[in-house]
Amino acid sequence: MPTKPTGTPVSAEVELEQLRAEVARLRDLVGPSEQSYIKLKTDAWSARDAVIGAEAEVGMLRGRVRSLEAELTRAIKEQQWFKAEIINRLKAYRLLHRRVVSKVRRTLVK
Repeated sequence: MPTKPTGTPVSAEVELEQLRAEVARLRDLVGPSEQSYIKLKTDAWSARDAVIGAEAEVGMLRGRVRSLEAELTRAIKEQQWFKAEIINRLKAYRLLHRRVVSKVRRTLVK
C-alpha cells in the first residue's frame, strides 16, 4: 500500500517498489494485463449468451417432444382400434366360412 510522501528520494523508491508489488499482485489475480480482464469479461458475456440460447433450444425441444408424445399416443390408439377391427372382421369371416362350409356339406351329403 502507498505510504505518506515524505519528499525524500529513498521513501519514493520504497513507495514505487510497493506499488509495483501491488500491481504484480493484482495482475496475478486478474491476468497479465487489463486486456486479459476485458477478454475474460467478454468471454463471460459470450458464455451467458450461449446459455440463454441453449435454454431457448431446450424449451423448443421440450415442446417438440410433447408434440411427438401426443402423436405417438394417437398412433397407438389407432393401432389398437385397427387391430380390434381386423380381429372382429376375421371372426366374422370365420363364422361366415363355417356357415358356407356346413351348407356345402349338407348339400353334398343329400
